[in-house]
Amino acid sequence: MKKVLSVAAVALALSATAVQANEGVYVGANYQFNKITATELNDVFKNDTNTLNVVAGYDFNEFFAVEGNIGLGMGSNSEKFDTGVQSIDKDKVHLQGKYGNKQGMSYGIHAVGKLPLHEMFGLYAKVGYSSMSYESNFEAKDKLSGEGVKLNEKTNIGGLSYAIGAEFNVMPELAITAEYGVFGESKEVLPKTKLQASGFNVGMKYKF
Repeated sequence: MKKVLSVAAVALALSATAVQANEGVYVGANYQFNKITATELNDVFKNDTNTLNVVAGYDFNEFFAVEGNIGLGMGSNSEKFDTGVQSIDKDKVHLQGKYGNKQGMSYGIHAVGKLPLHEMFGLYAKVGYSSMSYESNFEAKDKLSGEGVKLNEKTNIGGLSYAIGAEFNVMPELAITAEYGVFGESKEVLPKTKLQASGFNVGMKYKF
């Protein structure tokens, strides 16, 4: 009987240790490559930005966590474009010009569902809310009408965001992550046209 109780005690201790290993705070950082796309012009009108994110979260168990992030936009860019003839709200336009952008701060909060496949590898999905500060400079001329437009606008791209990713445990406390996400959209910057954001990031996180 004593041997049975001893074995049971050891089993309970090991079980408690395993549960504790899947619970707790984690912190990390990642570098994100964003794609900013204008709807209605999404085949020719894209800009890239980069974000350095700091991440903090809490693992409730091996299947669920809550995570937040704060990001800093890195650099700015501009590019020329030619849309060709496009139909927008039953009117035809042919825009030529240039578009520049500068990304500011961003943040997000997400619920994370995890699927451990191996002690060293797992998949996860995230859903929540995110917001990205974004400044755009737009200059274009319609070749069909001869009319031109210049815009300089600060806006936020955000709303419902979701992502899928993979986690590789190189040590019990240290993991490498790779993730692709969609981060919402802005208000209209042109008639029927909004900015949408998506991105891919790679990073690391440390589990306490």
